[in-house]
Amino acid sequence: MPFTHRWEERGFYSKFWGAVLESEIQEKNSYFSSDPRSDDCRYQIFDGSDIESFLISEAEIRKMASNDIGMGSYLKDFSVVLVSSKPQIQRAFEIYIATCLRSQLTWRFHICDTLEKARDWLNQLSENRNSPAIGMMPITVDRQSSIS
Repeated sequence: MPFTHRWEERGFYSKFWGAVLESEIQEKNSYFSSDPRSDDCRYQIFDGSDIESFLISEAEIRKMASNDIGMGSYLKDFSVVLVSSKPQIQRAFEIYIATCLRSQLTWRFHICDTLEKARDWLNQLSENRNSPAIGMMPITVDRQSSIS
């Protein structure tokens, strides 16, 4: 099991490392969604800063995104922060986000290269939670993005 996770005050943190399989991400997702705390969760940090490779196909990434789209029916005010500095991993994050956004999922997404930047972004969101601009900008990326 190359991952760990923990609940935070208003969120959920998971950290993956090594070569990551779809089944491992699905295991984390099942743990999150089956816990009653997920109903009141405001964010999830997926820390992939130590992932060496995703052993996951593009179709599997889209399938995971489709599963998350279903959670959007009850998790309305939710932010997802995806952390990695590796282009291959960031590209997988972009595929996931693009799939979610095609379905009009209202979550906010952010890709960054460090956990510190992830927490800074979440803190900024928290400070500006009622700002209309936040709701109008569902994705931000710390680098040039090729999301289509």
